[in-house]
Amino acid sequence: MAGTTRGGDMTVSWEDVRSWNPAEVSVLAQRVKDSASALTDHADESARLLEQLDWHGPAADAARSAVLSIRGDLVNRAQVLLTVGRCVEEASTSMYPLVSTVRRCTADATEHTMDVEPDGTVVDALPVYTAAAADAWSIGRDRLRHRREIQARVTESIRRATELDDRIASELRAAQAGAGTISAGTTSTETTGAGTIASLDVSEQSPASNAAFWESSTPADRTALLVRDPGRIGNLDGIPAGVRDAANRRMLTLERTRLREVADDLRKRLDHNVFGGLFDNADVGLEQTEKRLKALDAVSETLALGNRQLLVLDNSSGEDTLAAIAVGNVDTATHVAVFVPGLGSDVEGDIGRYDGDMESLEAVAEDAVSPPDTVACVTWMNYEAPHTGWSVLDPNRSVAGATAAVVGAARLRTFLDGLDASRRSDPHLSLVGHSYGSLTAAHAVRGAESAGVDDMVVVGSPGLGVGTVHELSVPPGHLFVGEAADDIVADLGAFGADPNSLDGVRTLPTGAEGDLDASNRHSQYFTDGTTSQHAVALVVAGRGNEVG
Repeated sequence: MAGTTRGGDMTVSWEDVRSWNPAEVSVLAQRVKDSASALTDHADESARLLEQLDWHGPAADAARSAVLSIRGDLVNRAQVLLTVGRCVEEASTSMYPLVSTVRRCTADATEHTMDVEPDGTVVDALPVYTAAAADAWSIGRDRLRHRREIQARVTESIRRATELDDRIASELRAAQAGAGTISAGTTSTETTGAGTIASLDVSEQSPASNAAFWESSTPADRTALLVRDPGRIGNLDGIPAGVRDAANRRMLTLERTRLREVADDLRKRLDHNVFGGLFDNADVGLEQTEKRLKALDAVSETLALGNRQLLVLDNSSGEDTLAAIAVGNVDTATHVAVFVPGLGSDVEGDIGRYDGDMESLEAVAEDAVSPPDTVACVTWMNYEAPHTGWSVLDPNRSVAGATAAVVGAARLRTFLDGLDASRRSDPHLSLVGHSYGSLTAAHAVRGAESAGVDDMVVVGSPGLGVGTVHELSVPPGHLFVGEAADDIVADLGAFGADPNSLDGVRTLPTGAEGDLDASNRHSQYFTDGTTSQHAVALVVAGRGNEVG
């Protein structure tokens, strides 16, 4: 493994990793281990011959002593050689997924007419020339997003390769000095699993980096990560949806068990305390714990319906349990829609209802596509939506301000990026926001070239917080606005101009048309058989040009 010196440290270069051949390294590892075994066999054979020899006297004793001494030295050297072989074998095992990731980065760069320089810098080799300004904008945004994703994956691949190179080099130096041995039962997972999870700081990694991290991990490391920290992997944007689902389902079981024990303990404290929770807030803690348990129950009931993926389960970062559940397979769907609910929504009371809306939307959209195209719809409740009542006084949760939307938008933006980063091919991605959720959705794509949203739908919106559609990173002509005739929330204009008044938006029909019913009031935009549901389904299916 070669390397370059940067700032005094040895760093594996992009060209180094591209030249790695794990198959050849694996052959070397096997030959070194075979040599160690042969050396041990030769030493044992010499000792056996000496024991069978009918020779006595001082010379015979000296010969036996010399042979046994040399045999011990050979056995020790064979053990060191075996350790070297196992280190090299570990290197080859870890190199396979890394090399695969590097090849994928190279292929993606080539597919998008980009180059990866020897130092790992990704360069866009194709200027955007087009007669249509709208096409130039869309192409430019998408190419910038692809370049950033490829660059993040290249950088993460080099980091992982350097980490592997440093670890193997250290083990080999220790083995060479006779100070390091690896027992026969040691595996890559045992020696590197803990370090792998410790080296991953979710808050600092982009979804594309997380995707490269997962791709370049060995199966043993992946298993260790899922077992040791399912909550972290399950909420890691950029990881395949199927993996996140498995991790979050495991976390769902663990959290329910933990919270039941907490609830039992709090009840016992209250039963033995004549003052109740007056002095230790046990009653408040019990109420909060029971609320979270009900939220977990609601998630479990929704998953039990089948054909679901649990993409987010966050039971610790906020006052409420947060979650995101998909209907359909996000890893393979041609069209993916992400729905963001608004005011008053929480997992405990609303995940089932919204999931039902998305199940119906997915079914209608499936009818609008041609096989083999498929659809998946995500109910994204991974932010603390504002509530009425005393929450109005909390600036972070008040419906009167945009703070909740801004905070939620940051989480939504990385989630959207992760949907693209986790897949070999990008899906047609639609972002659907209802009520206050439309403000959250708008902030998520506000100036965000990396979000990759192809179509955006807002219904019952009190405002998007922008003065023009150009502030949103959505292709021109792909922002759809729906407003029912008797929806008073949509007329508030509480967060900027009424979306219907913005130049460049396309109107989503909400009145009765043919066999389709009108959408009434603020909460019926996704009701079965309505014009708005049908129109949103067409957008999700990639047929937005037929709407309005």
